[in-house]
Amino acid sequence: MHSRFIYIIIFCLSFASCNFAQKQETRQSINKPDFYRIAKDTLVTYDIEGISTEGAEAKVNYVNGKITKSITNIYAGTGQASVVYEFDTDKIKVLETKNSYKTEIENVKSDKDMKLEYKRSYFIDYSGNLIGESIPDRIDIFQEFKKIIPFELK
Repeated sequence: MHSRFIYIIIFCLSFASCNFAQKQETRQSINKPDFYRIAKDTLVTYDIEGISTEGAEAKVNYVNGKITKSITNIYAGTGQASVVYEFDTDKIKVLETKNSYKTEIENVKSDKDMKLEYKRSYFIDYSGNLIGESIPDRIDIFQEFKKIIPFELK
């Protein structure tokens, strides 16, 4: 009889310590329409052939199946370049970075073995046409990029 009394007291204390207001709030937040609009991020790496003899790869970010950003690294015997595309609704921001090697390619171990040639930023449209003033010697790989990289994941 004594042990039954202890169990009843423990049960009552446990029941009384529950916070019903917190549970109710949780249920309400689950029913909010934004609950199911969680962004799903995906990162895919693609090889792009035909751009450079040493190779090129693009790391592409997708949010909810749509392309948002890519970083394409292009490797050559004398240096390497990076082309970043940031996709907006009606245009694409491009950031180009070009580095040359201070030594032979096989001796390059880190960024310290490279010299920054330039960094520049500009915009293109979804056809790859430059928006704004002409830029001589820009790294124009968008047509090759578009052939390989899907802009939407199915």
